[in-house]
Amino acid sequence: MAGIPGGENLHRLVFAVLEHGMRSVGTPDGLAPALVEETGTGARTIKSYSGGALDTLVQAARKGATASTAERVAICWDGMLAGKDGEERAVMVVAQERGQQRSLVFAQRYTLDGATVVPEGRPGLVAERASMLG
Repeated sequence: MAGIPGGENLHRLVFAVLEHGMRSVGTPDGLAPALVEETGTGARTIKSYSGGALDTLVQAARKGATASTAERVAICWDGMLAGKDGEERAVMVVAQERGQQRSLVFAQRYTLDGATVVPEGRPGLVAERASMLG
């Protein structure tokens, strides 16, 4: 991901979380918003959030990221991406590693063909946002 902010370890985390999201959106339960924390040695933990409105659950995951002591964090959810052709479904990931001033938002657009999840295009950097890490 040349030219994309963040280090190689963050990029690997983002791709792993996007893959998790793409696998999950095609399941009967769908993709629950989740916080993934990664230590400096690469060990990962995942905490899913359920039982509320999507915005509330993503905010809860963001609060978890702010309190995290992990080296890298990523939050994923099943969202919408607005563009010139209208809104499209996308797995969204906001991620950050210690030392970065801002978090990075990535998306992988997809469509559903029956029960099959079909990726649309390639994942990409969508925006930069405020820092998540406290």
